[in-house]
Amino acid sequence: MKFISQTRNCPLCNADKKSPYLSEGELRLVKCNMCGFVFLDNLPDESEIYEDYFEQTIYSKDYTKFSKEKFLAEIYAINEQRLYYIRKLKIKGSILDIGCGTGLFLKTASNYGFDVTGIDVSNVAIKNAREQFGINADRKLISDLNPSDMQFDVITLWHVLEHLVNPLDDLKKIRTMLKPDGVLFIEVPNLNSAKFRLSGRKWQGGNHPLYHRSFFTGRNLREMLLRSGFKTVKRLNISYNVPGRNFLYTKSKELFNIFAMDSFLNYIAKN
Repeated sequence: MKFISQTRNCPLCNADKKSPYLSEGELRLVKCNMCGFVFLDNLPDESEIYEDYFEQTIYSKDYTKFSKEKFLAEIYAINEQRLYYIRKLKIKGSILDIGCGTGLFLKTASNYGFDVTGIDVSNVAIKNAREQFGINADRKLISDLNPSDMQFDVITLWHVLEHLVNPLDDLKKIRTMLKPDGVLFIEVPNLNSAKFRLSGRKWQGGNHPLYHRSFFTGRNLREMLLRSGFKTVKRLNISYNVPGRNFLYTKSKELFNIFAMDSFLNYIAKN
Protein backbone atom coordinates (compact mmCIF):
# COMPACT_ATOMS: atom_id res chain seq x y z
CA MET A 1 0.00 0.00 0.00
CA LYS A 2 1.25 3.48 -0.89
CA PHE A 3 1.11 6.20 1.75
CA ILE A 4 1.09 9.97 1.24
CA SER A 5 1.86 10.61 4.92
CA GLN A 6 3.19 8.49 7.77
CA THR A 7 2.16 10.75 10.65
CA ARG A 8 0.10 13.90 11.27
CA ASN A 9 -1.34 16.15 13.97
CA CYS A 10 -4.84 15.81 15.42
CA PRO A 11 -7.47 16.98 12.88
CA LEU A 12 -9.59 18.44 15.69
CA CYS A 13 -7.18 20.35 17.96
CA ASN A 14 -3.91 20.13 15.96
CA ALA A 15 -1.98 18.65 18.90
CA ASP A 16 1.01 16.46 18.04
CA LYS A 17 0.87 14.22 21.12
CA LYS A 18 -0.97 10.94 20.53
CA SER A 19 -1.13 7.32 21.67
CA PRO A 20 -1.69 4.06 19.74
CA TYR A 21 -5.36 3.10 19.63
CA LEU A 22 -5.91 0.37 17.03
CA SER A 23 -4.12 -1.10 14.04
CA GLU A 24 -5.34 -3.00 11.00
CA GLY A 25 -2.49 -4.24 8.86
CA GLU A 26 -0.31 -1.26 8.01
CA LEU A 27 -3.00 1.25 9.04
CA ARG A 28 -2.54 2.89 12.45
CA LEU A 29 -5.30 4.57 14.43
CA VAL A 30 -4.17 6.88 17.23
CA LYS A 31 -5.89 8.84 19.99
CA CYS A 32 -5.04 12.49 20.65
CA ASN A 33 -3.61 12.95 24.15
CA MET A 34 -5.12 16.44 24.35
CA CYS A 35 -8.74 16.15 23.13
CA GLY A 36 -9.23 12.38 22.84
CA PHE A 37 -10.06 12.41 19.12
CA VAL A 38 -9.32 9.12 17.31
CA PHE A 39 -7.93 9.37 13.79
CA LEU A 40 -5.87 7.56 11.17
CA ASP A 41 -2.24 8.60 11.60
CA ASN A 42 -0.76 7.34 8.32
CA LEU A 43 -2.71 8.33 5.21
CA PRO A 44 -2.88 5.95 2.23
CA ASP A 45 -2.86 7.13 -1.37
CA GLU A 46 -6.55 7.50 -2.31
CA SER A 47 -6.09 7.78 -6.06
CA GLU A 48 -7.70 4.40 -6.79
CA ILE A 49 -9.45 3.51 -3.52
CA TYR A 50 -12.88 4.93 -4.29
CA GLU A 51 -12.98 3.89 -7.92
CA ASP A 52 -12.40 0.30 -6.76
CA TYR A 53 -15.12 0.72 -4.12
CA PHE A 54 -17.78 1.91 -6.55
CA GLU A 55 -16.83 -0.71 -9.14
CA GLN A 56 -18.29 -3.22 -6.65
CA THR A 57 -21.52 -1.27 -6.07
CA ILE A 58 -24.92 -2.40 -7.33
CA TYR A 59 -26.14 -0.21 -10.21
CA SER A 60 -29.79 -0.35 -11.17
CA LYS A 61 -32.71 1.88 -12.08
CA ASP A 62 -34.83 -0.43 -9.92
CA TYR A 63 -34.48 1.91 -6.96
CA THR A 64 -37.89 1.82 -5.28
CA LYS A 65 -39.54 0.77 -2.05
CA PHE A 66 -40.18 -2.61 -3.66
CA SER A 67 -36.83 -3.08 -5.38
CA LYS A 68 -35.89 -6.68 -6.10
CA GLU A 69 -32.41 -5.88 -4.83
CA LYS A 70 -32.57 -6.01 -1.03
CA PHE A 71 -29.75 -3.47 -0.71
CA LEU A 72 -31.59 -0.91 -2.84
CA ALA A 73 -34.89 -1.42 -0.98
CA GLU A 74 -33.08 -0.79 2.32
CA ILE A 75 -31.36 2.36 1.02
CA TYR A 76 -34.66 3.61 -0.37
CA ALA A 77 -36.31 3.22 3.04
CA ILE A 78 -33.41 4.99 4.78
CA ASN A 79 -33.42 7.89 2.30
CA GLU A 80 -37.18 8.32 2.68
CA GLN A 81 -36.69 8.68 6.44
CA ARG A 82 -33.82 11.14 5.95
CA LEU A 83 -36.12 13.27 3.78
CA TYR A 84 -38.77 13.12 6.50
CA TYR A 85 -36.42 14.91 8.91
CA ILE A 86 -35.19 17.35 6.26
CA ARG A 87 -38.75 18.29 5.28
CA LYS A 88 -39.59 19.07 8.89
CA LEU A 89 -37.17 22.00 8.51
CA LYS A 90 -37.16 22.64 4.75
CA ILE A 91 -40.21 21.66 2.73
CA LYS A 92 -38.50 22.73 -0.51
CA GLY A 93 -35.34 24.34 -1.83
CA SER A 94 -31.85 23.37 -2.97
CA ILE A 95 -29.81 20.43 -1.66
CA LEU A 96 -26.11 19.77 -2.09
CA ASP A 97 -25.16 16.19 -1.29
CA ILE A 98 -21.42 15.96 -0.68
CA GLY A 99 -20.22 12.44 -1.42
CA CYS A 100 -23.38 11.74 -3.40
CA GLY A 101 -22.13 8.37 -4.60
CA THR A 102 -24.38 6.85 -7.23
CA GLY A 103 -27.09 9.46 -6.64
CA LEU A 104 -29.65 7.43 -4.69
CA PHE A 105 -30.34 10.01 -1.97
CA LEU A 106 -30.58 12.84 -4.49
CA LYS A 107 -32.99 10.79 -6.61
CA THR A 108 -35.24 10.50 -3.55
CA ALA A 109 -34.90 14.22 -2.79
CA SER A 110 -35.78 15.13 -6.38
CA ASN A 111 -38.94 13.02 -6.08
CA TYR A 112 -40.01 15.42 -3.31
CA GLY A 113 -39.40 18.46 -5.49
CA PHE A 114 -35.98 19.56 -4.22
CA ASP A 115 -33.46 21.13 -6.60
CA VAL A 116 -30.56 18.69 -6.24
CA THR A 117 -26.80 18.87 -6.81
CA GLY A 118 -24.15 16.30 -5.97
CA ILE A 119 -20.38 15.96 -5.86
CA ASP A 120 -18.20 12.90 -5.37
CA VAL A 121 -14.57 11.86 -5.88
CA SER A 122 -15.50 8.83 -8.00
CA ASN A 123 -15.95 9.05 -11.76
CA VAL A 124 -17.79 5.72 -11.71
CA ALA A 125 -20.30 6.96 -9.13
CA ILE A 126 -20.89 10.29 -10.89
CA LYS A 127 -21.45 8.52 -14.21
CA ASN A 128 -24.20 6.42 -12.60
CA ALA A 129 -25.85 9.42 -10.92
CA ARG A 130 -26.02 11.23 -14.23
CA GLU A 131 -26.96 8.40 -16.57
CA GLN A 132 -29.30 6.36 -14.39
CA PHE A 133 -31.10 9.17 -12.57
CA GLY A 134 -30.35 12.39 -14.46
CA ILE A 135 -28.77 13.95 -11.36
CA ASN A 136 -26.81 17.20 -11.63
CA ALA A 137 -23.54 15.75 -10.30
CA ASP A 138 -19.84 16.43 -10.82
CA ARG A 139 -16.55 14.90 -9.81
CA LYS A 140 -15.31 17.53 -7.38
CA LEU A 141 -13.65 17.93 -4.02
CA ILE A 142 -14.96 20.29 -1.35
CA SER A 143 -11.94 22.50 -2.06
CA ASP A 144 -13.19 22.89 -5.65
CA LEU A 145 -16.47 24.51 -4.56
CA ASN A 146 -16.92 28.27 -4.74
CA PRO A 147 -19.25 29.72 -2.06
CA SER A 148 -19.80 32.89 -4.09
CA ASP A 149 -21.31 30.82 -6.91
CA MET A 150 -23.14 28.15 -4.91
CA GLN A 151 -25.47 28.63 -1.93
CA PHE A 152 -27.82 25.94 -0.63
CA ASP A 153 -30.81 25.55 1.67
CA VAL A 154 -29.60 22.10 2.75
CA ILE A 155 -26.21 20.40 2.62
CA THR A 156 -25.92 16.71 3.45
CA LEU A 157 -22.98 14.48 4.32
CA TRP A 158 -24.22 10.91 4.69
CA HIS A 159 -21.22 8.88 5.87
CA VAL A 160 -18.74 11.28 4.31
CA LEU A 161 -17.18 13.33 7.12
CA GLU A 162 -15.27 10.31 8.43
CA HIS A 163 -13.56 10.00 5.01
CA LEU A 164 -12.14 13.52 5.00
CA VAL A 165 -8.48 14.13 5.85
CA ASN A 166 -9.13 17.64 7.21
CA PRO A 167 -12.77 17.55 8.37
CA LEU A 168 -12.56 20.75 10.42
CA ASP A 169 -11.31 22.83 7.48
CA ASP A 170 -13.90 21.24 5.19
CA LEU A 171 -16.72 22.02 7.61
CA LYS A 172 -15.59 25.66 7.71
CA LYS A 173 -15.86 25.76 3.92
CA ILE A 174 -19.22 23.97 3.91
CA ARG A 175 -20.65 26.46 6.43
CA THR A 176 -20.01 29.33 4.01
CA MET A 177 -22.03 27.54 1.33
CA LEU A 178 -25.24 27.48 3.35
CA LYS A 179 -27.84 30.19 2.93
CA PRO A 180 -28.40 32.28 6.12
CA ASP A 181 -31.21 29.96 7.23
CA GLY A 182 -29.65 26.83 5.75
CA VAL A 183 -29.18 23.49 7.52
CA LEU A 184 -26.36 20.95 7.48
CA PHE A 185 -27.25 17.27 8.01
CA ILE A 186 -24.48 14.84 8.98
CA GLU A 187 -24.43 11.09 9.61
CA VAL A 188 -21.27 9.26 10.71
CA PRO A 189 -20.34 5.90 12.27
CA ASN A 190 -20.37 6.04 16.07
CA LEU A 191 -17.13 5.06 17.83
CA ASN A 192 -19.08 5.05 21.10
CA SER A 193 -21.69 2.58 19.86
CA ALA A 194 -22.86 -0.41 21.91
CA LYS A 195 -21.44 -2.80 19.30
CA PHE A 196 -17.99 -1.28 19.58
CA ARG A 197 -18.10 -1.26 23.37
CA LEU A 198 -19.26 -4.87 23.63
CA SER A 199 -16.80 -6.32 21.14
CA GLY A 200 -13.89 -4.09 22.06
CA ARG A 201 -11.35 -2.99 19.51
CA LYS A 202 -11.83 -6.16 17.46
CA TRP A 203 -15.10 -4.86 16.02
CA GLN A 204 -14.70 -3.38 12.55
CA GLY A 205 -18.37 -2.86 11.61
CA GLY A 206 -18.89 0.70 10.41
CA ASN A 207 -15.25 1.63 11.00
CA HIS A 208 -12.99 0.90 8.05
CA PRO A 209 -9.48 2.36 8.35
CA LEU A 210 -8.81 1.84 4.64
CA TYR A 211 -11.48 4.45 3.85
CA HIS A 212 -12.08 6.29 7.13
CA ARG A 213 -9.76 9.01 8.43
CA SER A 214 -11.68 10.23 11.52
CA PHE A 215 -13.62 8.28 14.14
CA PHE A 216 -16.38 10.22 15.83
CA THR A 217 -18.24 10.20 19.11
CA GLY A 218 -21.17 12.52 19.78
CA ARG A 219 -18.97 14.72 21.95
CA ASN A 220 -16.15 15.30 19.48
CA LEU A 221 -18.49 15.66 16.49
CA ARG A 222 -20.36 18.38 18.32
CA GLU A 223 -17.05 20.02 19.26
CA MET A 224 -15.86 19.96 15.65
CA LEU A 225 -19.07 21.54 14.37
CA LEU A 226 -18.84 24.33 16.95
CA ARG A 227 -15.16 24.93 16.17
CA SER A 228 -16.01 25.23 12.49
CA GLY A 229 -18.27 28.17 13.30
CA PHE A 230 -21.78 26.73 13.50
CA LYS A 231 -23.87 28.42 16.19
CA THR A 232 -26.57 25.78 16.62
CA VAL A 233 -25.67 22.09 16.83
CA LYS A 234 -28.19 19.38 17.69
CA ARG A 235 -28.20 15.58 17.69
CA LEU A 236 -31.10 13.96 15.88
CA ASN A 237 -32.53 10.81 17.43
CA ILE A 238 -32.89 8.85 14.19
CA SER A 239 -33.23 5.09 14.23
CA TYR A 240 -34.06 3.82 10.76
CA ASN A 241 -36.84 1.32 10.17
CA VAL A 242 -35.40 -1.03 7.56
CA PRO A 243 -37.55 -3.62 5.73
CA GLY A 244 -36.89 -7.21 6.73
CA ARG A 245 -35.48 -6.45 10.18
CA ASN A 246 -37.28 -8.07 13.11
CA PHE A 247 -39.09 -6.26 15.93
CA LEU A 248 -36.40 -6.94 18.56
CA TYR A 249 -33.64 -5.60 16.33
CA THR A 250 -35.57 -2.43 15.55
CA LYS A 251 -36.49 -1.72 19.16
CA SER A 252 -32.97 -2.38 20.46
CA LYS A 253 -31.59 0.14 17.97
CA GLU A 254 -34.17 2.69 19.08
CA LEU A 255 -33.10 2.17 22.70
CA PHE A 256 -29.39 2.49 21.92
CA ASN A 257 -30.11 5.62 19.90
CA ILE A 258 -31.70 7.34 22.89
CA PHE A 259 -28.34 7.13 24.68
CA ALA A 260 -26.29 7.94 21.53
CA MET A 261 -24.98 4.36 21.46
CA ASP A 262 -26.41 3.21 18.13
CA SER A 263 -24.07 2.38 15.25
CA PHE A 264 -24.53 5.82 13.68
CA LEU A 265 -24.74 9.44 14.84
CA ASN A 266 -26.97 12.06 13.21
CA TYR A 267 -26.46 15.79 13.74
CA ILE A 268 -27.82 19.01 12.28
CA ALA A 269 -26.00 22.34 12.37
CA LYS A 270 -27.04 25.90 11.53
CA ASN A 271 -25.21 29.22 11.19
